[in-house]
Amino acid sequence: MIYRFLQEALNNVPKHSQAKSVFVSLRKPRSAIEVAIDDKGIGLDLENAPAGLGLASMRERMELSGGMFSLKSAQGKGTVIRAIWPLSSE
Repeated sequence: MIYRFLQEALNNVPKHSQAKSVFVSLRKPRSAIEVAIDDKGIGLDLENAPAGLGLASMRERMELSGGMFSLKSAQGKGTVIRAIWPLSSE
């Protein structure tokens, strides 16, 4: 799931963001795994963004795998896409 999340998010950067650099982080806060993609590209107007399958399918895959998906973006300030999966106590 982490691989697919990274693949989809990183494929979208050159297509949409016009970012010259991308920051990828993988962390283990408390009892979870967190993956984030942060680009300093053109950002998205989230209120008027066209409804495409890319972000919707990413969100659906994350939620079906027990994870949480978040997206923060502002025009001219870039985009941060984050997925967090809780770790089982087993």
